[in-house]
Amino acid sequence: MLNKIKYSIINTSKLALILSGIFLSLNAKSQIANYVNNPSFETALPSATMNPFDAAKFWAAFDSLNNISYYLFGKPPLGAVPYCSTGFQYPRTGKNFALSQFFCDNCPREYPRNRLKQVLKPNTVYCAKYYVVNTNNNRVAIDSYAAYFGNSTLDTITHSMVPLTYLNPQIQNTAGIITDTLNWIPITGTFVAIGDEKYMVLGNFKSNAATNTLLINTPTLTTMSNDVYIDDVSLIEFDLPAFAGRDTIVFPGNSVFLGREPDIGIDEACIWYKLPDMVNPIDTVAGFWINPTATATYVVKQQLWCNNTPKWDTVVVETSIYVGLNKVRLSVVEGALELYPNPAQDFLELKTSNPNLLKEFNSISIYNTLGALIRKEEVVFENKTFILKTNDLENGVYFLTLKSNNLGTVSKRFVISR
Repeated sequence: MLNKIKYSIINTSKLALILSGIFLSLNAKSQIANYVNNPSFETALPSATMNPFDAAKFWAAFDSLNNISYYLFGKPPLGAVPYCSTGFQYPRTGKNFALSQFFCDNCPREYPRNRLKQVLKPNTVYCAKYYVVNTNNNRVAIDSYAAYFGNSTLDTITHSMVPLTYLNPQIQNTAGIITDTLNWIPITGTFVAIGDEKYMVLGNFKSNAATNTLLINTPTLTTMSNDVYIDDVSLIEFDLPAFAGRDTIVFPGNSVFLGREPDIGIDEACIWYKLPDMVNPIDTVAGFWINPTATATYVVKQQLWCNNTPKWDTVVVETSIYVGLNKVRLSVVEGALELYPNPAQDFLELKTSNPNLLKEFNSISIYNTLGALIRKEEVVFENKTFILKTNDLENGVYFLTLKSNNLGTVSKRFVISR
């Protein structure tokens, strides 16, 4: 008997490891959020300690024969942030930021270029953003901050120290001349990708004559130039779905990762809650580790700066391996259940292709985003459908749960919009 117990424990542990591996793999394969590599300039090349030029990983000049004239101030020999050779400035996030020259009367222009994590998708809307602030050594402030997204033809450019007026940037600053030398100012915009863009290029793509300027520093600075600090570059799909992770099972005392990998641009868009408390957030990041002690449901609200419609997702973390088979069955049930229409107005139709899967589910409950129970009633699927009246519900987001005495609950989210 003792050997049988040991065998059972070992097999259960193996099953837990296998399931954990599967769920972590599914999380790892979640959709790319920020397409920009090294968006906050935190990862430096080994040469950064010897040469401040060409110091940030995944960032480079057009022409390999020329130095890229930007550098990381978190690395020597320029000194540690916030004390820089061109002034005093804290990074917006992290420990590093970059410097580039976007305007100069009689000296070169600079265009930092990033190779994106993935070629952009055709006919897809993207939200682009990066932050700038003037250095204290600027003689002039300018208005022409932009971002260009291009394909392999950019590899043919051999003279990039001059105004690249023949490139038409998809993102242009529309806020006028930026004079701030203290606060980080966002350069933002949206565009529709062609589908072959693999580079993001930052800079001023206008001629000197077409660039609006304003004197901001003392006349002792004789060079008419605009040196700018850059930080927190992001490129995110406009309709990126929220991602809380896959429902998973974990032994009490073990850890599990929720959501997607933290990154610039997406972290600030995500707020996490633990049901039933939808008032007090537990974190503001794209993803994080938890060490659960009891089964719980976690909710993420994602609100991108460029999209007024928030997106939601939920994940259930079970703390017992012995519910594994039921979880598989619940996943099948959830996949076979559809809500229509969603958003709804006066009714919501629950449809299933296999009523046998739902024969054990005999009650239905509706909760609001605060976790308060709005209504509970019996449910019977006739002709593969069940009609739920919603004419008494106000506009908003709700959670619908079907309960089975043996299997547990299946949850779906729906929206009322009139």
